[in-house]
Amino acid sequence: MELLQLRYFMESAQRGSFAATAEQYMVPATSVSAAVRRLEQELGCQLFDRTSNRITLNENGVRLLQTLEEVFAKLDGTVSALSQKEDTR
Repeated sequence: MELLQLRYFMESAQRGSFAATAEQYMVPATSVSAAVRRLEQELGCQLFDRTSNRITLNENGVRLLQTLEEVFAKLDGTVSALSQKEDTR
């Protein structure tokens, strides 16, 4: 499991779109979709219900999204604080 896979999942879940996530990260949508599929394979469960043009979080996805939003908020806050500390030296 890679940090980027988790970021792709979280962004896609929040936006409801692999394409929107791909645009944000400037990568092909197929790269985002493939990364999320690998994450699902590693976890052994589906995170989205997929139709031809739409993704919808399922119960597993909701649970993971809630956890990741908390974890990434802490991580991003810590990284920001550390970066600011470096700037003051």
